[in-house]
Amino acid sequence: MDILLSNVSWFTPTWDLFVVLFLIVAACLLGLTLGRNKIIILLISIYIAAVVISFFPFGDIFETPKTDENFVYPIVIFIVVVFIFYVLLSNSALQKAFRRTGDKSVFLIGFFSLFCVGLVLSVILSFFPEDLIKTFNPITQTLFMAKLSKFLWALVPVIGMAVLRKKKKRGRRYNDDDY
Repeated sequence: MDILLSNVSWFTPTWDLFVVLFLIVAACLLGLTLGRNKIIILLISIYIAAVVISFFPFGDIFETPKTDENFVYPIVIFIVVVFIFYVLLSNSALQKAFRRTGDKSVFLIGFFSLFCVGLVLSVILSFFPEDLIKTFNPITQTLFMAKLSKFLWALVPVIGMAVLRKKKKRGRRYNDDDY
């Protein structure tokens, strides 16, 4: 890890610094504006969008070798699909299932918003061409573009939703919707 951090230039603005700052600022803003329930719906929308674009039947936008000219199209399509599913799920029975009062844990909101932004960054960076990916610092490549890190960005929020539940009150069992 020290080798990876030694390659980071904190005083010279690079893509890597932008990615780290974007992760931190976006996670904070997301947590403050949406709240836990809407962040979980956004996470579910991201998962659905990732599946939908992997089966995208129109053109070969996602299969062609990525170049500097065509890597923006899949990113825009992914963001649009996430937005569409977020709007659809926000007005569905899923939103009503998550609607409950209390449990305004800053830890949970921070956890879900950090991993929501991290997952989006990991998916978006996967659309970048190889020659552009090579310009990123090794720590950014390791955190967002390695196969293991992509897997962990996708897996950890699901585990978090399953494991992190609101605190149990005395004499009360967990409900199925407690998290």
